[in-house]
Amino acid sequence: MIELAPKHKYGLPLATPLMPASGVFGFGDAYRDLIDLALLGAVVTNPISLRPRRAARGQRIQTRDDTFVVHTGWPNPGLHKVVRDYRDVWSHLPVPVIVHLLATQPTEVAESVGYLSSIANVAAVELGYATQATTRRAVDCMAAAQEGTLPVIAQIPLERMAAWAPRFANHGADALTLTAPPRAVLPISNEGLDSPVAHYMRGRLYGRALFPLLLNVLSRWSDKLALPIIACGGIGSPQDALDCLTLGATAVQIDALLWKDPPLLNRVGHKLRQRRPAPTADGESSTNPL
Repeated sequence: MIELAPKHKYGLPLATPLMPASGVFGFGDAYRDLIDLALLGAVVTNPISLRPRRAARGQRIQTRDDTFVVHTGWPNPGLHKVVRDYRDVWSHLPVPVIVHLLATQPTEVAESVGYLSSIANVAAVELGYATQATTRRAVDCMAAAQEGTLPVIAQIPLERMAAWAPRFANHGADALTLTAPPRAVLPISNEGLDSPVAHYMRGRLYGRALFPLLLNVLSRWSDKLALPIIACGGIGSPQDALDCLTLGATAVQIDALLWKDPPLLNRVGHKLRQRRPAPTADGESSTNPL
């Protein structure tokens, strides 16, 4: 058992430190036939906004080996429709639900969190921010989320770590997800086109290349932030997850690598389940991730 919100009045206890990242597990029902949900500590939903959002126009994904750039626009039918469609699913899941909210406007965040506070089995919200958001707007959205009764997790873009991590830690975040994928560009293949001019796609970067960046973030920040850290970015094996826990993470999220390998969650979950309490010098037991 781990606690992701030790300072919150209700807390956020999870049976295991493993969960899917936002955007890869649908609204709670994706991969249910492939994943043993008992291995998870929680399910994190796809990003949800208060009002409906349309998908981005044009090409939405470009790959290069095991790296890919995604630009979707975070389409979703809006919070109230998602809850109408999935509240029964959520209430019957064997693990709690963490709703990932798109943190764009403080008033919308406050309304969303207030609404979710009464939904069965919703245990927390995770705020997702656009990379270009100002620090003031990000902090205001965090404050708005605290008007509800749910623990608040903030997912910080890789590019905004130095500016935002201390602010969120000092302004009431219950936990931090480190990190949201950085912005990147990949060339679009011109094969079959007459024009030699290169075309490019800009979006969020996913893939194994993110894992060393994640470890760098953990090594620099885990002992400076007095709150739980959820590691996210390029985790592609059970050993990767253990490395994150060794560097100070309390929990781990598996991101878009699940699209290519859904059973990865099972493999990581089984490995984490094998961890055993190791005796310490004073005779107490502690969990050794190695």
